[in-house]
Amino acid sequence: MSDKAPTRTQAQPQALSGLRVLDLARWAAGEYATKLFADFGADVIKVEKPGEGSLTRQWGPFPGDVPDPEASALFLHLNTNKRSVALDLKDPADVEVLLGLVETADALVESFRPGHLESLGLGPDVLHERNPRLVITRISAFGQDGPNRDREATGIVIQAAGGPMNATGAADRAPLRKPGLLEHYTIGRTAGEATMAGIFAARGGTGSVIDVSGQEVLLSGADRRASYLLSASYSGMVAPRGVRSPHRHGATFTGPFRTSDGFVMIYVTNQVFWNRLIDLAGADDPEFHARFHGRQTVSGQDRDDFMDYIAGWCLAGTKIDLMERCEAARIPVTAFLTVSELLEHEHFRGRGAFTEVEHPVVGTLTYTGAPWRMRNGHAVHTAAPLLDQHGAQLRDQGPTGHGEETVGRAESETVGTYPLQGVRVVDLTVVWSGPGATALLGDLGAEVIRLEGNNRASRQVSAKTTKELIESTGYHGGTYPDKDPGERPYDRTALFNWHSRNKLAACANLETPEGRAAALALLAESDVLVENNANGTLEKLGLGHEELLELNPRLIVVRMPPMGMSGPMSNYLGYGPNFNSLVGIAAMDGYEGEDPDSAGENYHMDEAAPAGVAFAVMAALRDRERTGAGGLIEFPQAEAVMAEIGEFILDYQMNQRNPEVRGNTDPHMLQDVFLTADTDRWLALSVRDDRDWATLADLVDPDGLAGMGETAALRAENSAAIRAVLAGWCLARPAEQAVREFQGIGVPAGEVMSEDRLLSDPHLAARGWFRERSHPSVGTHRYPGHPWRAEGFDLAFGRPLPGFGEDNEYVYRQVLGYSEQKYDDLVQRGLVTDHQIA
Repeated sequence: MSDKAPTRTQAQPQALSGLRVLDLARWAAGEYATKLFADFGADVIKVEKPGEGSLTRQWGPFPGDVPDPEASALFLHLNTNKRSVALDLKDPADVEVLLGLVETADALVESFRPGHLESLGLGPDVLHERNPRLVITRISAFGQDGPNRDREATGIVIQAAGGPMNATGAADRAPLRKPGLLEHYTIGRTAGEATMAGIFAARGGTGSVIDVSGQEVLLSGADRRASYLLSASYSGMVAPRGVRSPHRHGATFTGPFRTSDGFVMIYVTNQVFWNRLIDLAGADDPEFHARFHGRQTVSGQDRDDFMDYIAGWCLAGTKIDLMERCEAARIPVTAFLTVSELLEHEHFRGRGAFTEVEHPVVGTLTYTGAPWRMRNGHAVHTAAPLLDQHGAQLRDQGPTGHGEETVGRAESETVGTYPLQGVRVVDLTVVWSGPGATALLGDLGAEVIRLEGNNRASRQVSAKTTKELIESTGYHGGTYPDKDPGERPYDRTALFNWHSRNKLAACANLETPEGRAAALALLAESDVLVENNANGTLEKLGLGHEELLELNPRLIVVRMPPMGMSGPMSNYLGYGPNFNSLVGIAAMDGYEGEDPDSAGENYHMDEAAPAGVAFAVMAALRDRERTGAGGLIEFPQAEAVMAEIGEFILDYQMNQRNPEVRGNTDPHMLQDVFLTADTDRWLALSVRDDRDWATLADLVDPDGLAGMGETAALRAENSAAIRAVLAGWCLARPAEQAVREFQGIGVPAGEVMSEDRLLSDPHLAARGWFRERSHPSVGTHRYPGHPWRAEGFDLAFGRPLPGFGEDNEYVYRQVLGYSEQKYDDLVQRGLVTDHQIA
């Protein structure tokens, strides 16, 4: 395959050609959702406020830091391929223009406050009267109903409520948010996936209203939060906070380490990696090698000595040299690349991971390219529009440019109770990002069949795990119900079960001729294969995508190599934190004004991939309806997540600066996290504008704060002093009281929520978010809910997990048509079992 990203002319159809999406969003989440549609061929019409436009036009960064609504890096990044029309939604004539567009649209995405569309006389009932098949996606912080629906929120408040902040950062310091606008991108990608599901469901003739709660999206996420919630439900354990991984135990250690010219992320997770590291670091030090090689546990003074030695070893080398030496030894160690280094990196440049875009105001700049590769996929035809650039066309000439195709409105093979009913997915995924993706496809009604070898720990847990073995592992032991692995630990771990709803499981050892034959037979009768194993794994098993597509030309094969299937780094080892470091995210993470090694690691790539994969699969299914053919989706997870720092990539070119490490602060708002009077309960707070400041100052200390923050410039200049006053105020009040008082005056504030607090949260209870389910392997517990909900079609949440091999007989006898004798022979030979051996 070529290393270059595919290019095509605008005349060539793309996967989403023929769809029209109305973008009424004014912030990053909604605009990213619709960007996915626009860049894959849909006609996206951005409806903006006259004279002002989207809020992202005001946000920046700007060239030379001079505000210009036509030159905001954030707006430019999020709005390629879109058309702009300025409409005053309080003007009856403009409302009629909008309703005319609604009649031609497949979907509408909005991110107003809950109830705002209704206040304009444009609620879902009105929109559906004009277009009964319209998909209406509504994005908000806490959902369209529930006690907290009207709470004020910013990104940090949503992270505090839904993300893993409570377990992030140093144990003796404030919880630490993720950098940039990552939470908004996660919410936006999920909203895009939900909208695509709605479009599939609308083929049955009925539109829908989709409620995307930012909090619930993050609570559902693979950046530990969903597994933390299920662990708490199973055992009552709350994930601890610490600079290194809270899952550390035995000979495992992870985190950033300083080198002579930057930082590397070390991610040693097992004894094999540990021994390789000891071999490499101790090659010239026999004493060190003898002391630590083969150790199962390292604690106390040994631990301190080991960490000091590794820190010195890292500091003696450069980040690239250290990464390359470790990679040669097959140890997961990766360099922290800055945005400037990322732009020039040979791997990404060679793969065509960037694209040049010409804009009339800012000129030609390098943008992030395709988040994934597929036939008839991503292309940038036009830069972000000028405000109302297409207004005359859309007002006076009527809606044009919807495209000649009507496949978006055609009856589909997938029409049913669920959007993907009738679609069969074979799941060969591991760890979190891949299984998280297939979970979302299962939510939409696809039949997801996991093929698992009994000779592998495909669920991240050994069959030999016992209660005695985990007693000293701290939090890790809490991932099992009642902290007991039981007789089938692989069925009982929250690390696996959080993403296992709706799935089937069958045993097949793919290294054997019998297992491979079963896999091929199943794939011949399936629609989608999803796998996220190391590059080359499927080829070694004789299951490469070329062979599979020859076997079943309608099959859609999703492959998720972190660094892509080609390029000099395509075979690098690593986990989510490793690849975060290679795409610029880790270099901007950490406590305010400190180095990135103050942050520990996050698993944002695992959070980002699932909804993107689900969107890509639906785009490919739609393309298959037009072409009759399946094909390969190459989903390089690093490149997909690189899109989430697109504004920083443009900012570097505009202003030659890399992002700062800002911690819990923000360049546009006064913001931080403060300890309250409750033990280790923290409050996230933002002051967005002068109105927020006036009400906050009046509440907290009108005399002491007078003259300190009446303007944004003053708030920035006096930020430390103001935050010191706020810290004292918060420390004198219980968390719930502090949140209540700030929200009472309209200032965004929220508690950094722990798992036990979320399990008893009245808002989530009112929205029925947690789902109580039973299974013989684990008993009855509450499970994390869906990332979004819909009126107009169903989402599945049936069996919470498949026991290992639970569906063997169904898969082999009914799906594959094996005779009773042939099936029994596989069972008797131990090739098909209902238990894991490894």
